[in-house]
Amino acid sequence: MKAAIALFASFCLLLLLFSWFNLVDWIGHVLSSRLLILGTILPSLLILLRKQLAKKPVISAPSQQVIKAKTVSIGSFLLLLLLYGHLMSQFGVAPFTSFVFEYLLLLPLLLLLLPRYLSFMSKRQTEPVDEYARLGFCLLRQQPFYLVEHKALLLKSLVKLLFIPIMLGALFDITEQLLLFNWSLHPLALVKGLFFFGLAFDLIIASIGYVFASKLLDNDVKSTDATLSGWLVCMICYPPLLIIYQWFARQTDDYLWHDWLSMDHPLYWFWAFIITLSWLTYWLSTASFGWYFSNLTWRKLIDVGPYKYSKHPAYIAKNIYWWLHTVPFYGVSNHYELLRNLAGLTFVSSIYYLRAKTEERHLMQFPEYQAYARHIASQGALARLKKLLLPNKVSQS
Repeated sequence: MKAAIALFASFCLLLLLFSWFNLVDWIGHVLSSRLLILGTILPSLLILLRKQLAKKPVISAPSQQVIKAKTVSIGSFLLLLLLYGHLMSQFGVAPFTSFVFEYLLLLPLLLLLLPRYLSFMSKRQTEPVDEYARLGFCLLRQQPFYLVEHKALLLKSLVKLLFIPIMLGALFDITEQLLLFNWSLHPLALVKGLFFFGLAFDLIIASIGYVFASKLLDNDVKSTDATLSGWLVCMICYPPLLIIYQWFARQTDDYLWHDWLSMDHPLYWFWAFIITLSWLTYWLSTASFGWYFSNLTWRKLIDVGPYKYSKHPAYIAKNIYWWLHTVPFYGVSNHYELLRNLAGLTFVSSIYYLRAKTEERHLMQFPEYQAYARHIASQGALARLKKLLLPNKVSQS
């Protein structure tokens, strides 16, 4: 949580500086967006790197063959990342276009620096011939390839391949919108501005988790869900499968909660507060991961922030937000439209219920998570609510 607080402080400070000095007008919103992202991440990254280097002195001198094998392995991934992003952008899948343009400019520098980085990191490894080196030897045809030996690396690399373009592309787009946003004291403008603000920081945390996963930073992936059901219910929430999700979730009207409630309605401010609280809870849940965020993987136990009270606070908050934001009962002209709206949101909630269950199935193989799950079952927010509302029933059980 300390890492998230440091990132948040940098993010807020930079936003204030951009506003005070009108930097967006001077250098443009695109460059301002990239400087905002880098300025938020770099200070915390350097502090974390210094801390980890103190724990990991030079202990070995890996051969050039090992460095070459790792370079081939990770270099191939970097090229596949460009190929996948370009393919998706050609189909018009957002936000891949924003990612591909930036990544194409950066890729030559990454490939140039890659051998030096790998040499620097490998000197601090107790076993320099790691999973990347072994895959590299296979790609160089120096060893036979057996899928079972490389499955773990391929799975966690696939997670990065699928999510890095989505997260970074969306981050570029939303930070540009945030910097161009015209703030005002109108309630809807404030809610929209705060939404951009929270979403931008949420995407910074998510992007960090995928881009900077590394043994050197001690936030590498330790396990990846290997089940088809786990991958399917997760990936349907993201491009390119998102189109299926959106088709089922689509409402028959475009009315939102503020079309239903006017500002002078006594329920307006309560509704606005609950909606705001829901996505604040969601973003705080993401922030709780710090440098460890990722879908479909296990890195370490997160039991701080909202996760201190619930195993799935982000999913709960998301669903509360969608039901209250879309008000499925408003704007319908007949029972069919009402049922269609309710069915769409029920589909959304069902997907996230299945995501929660498949994630638990994967994580329950780790003793830390088993103990955490037992603690939440007895001391979590829902358990406490049951004790409060049904004290006799709870005591009997």
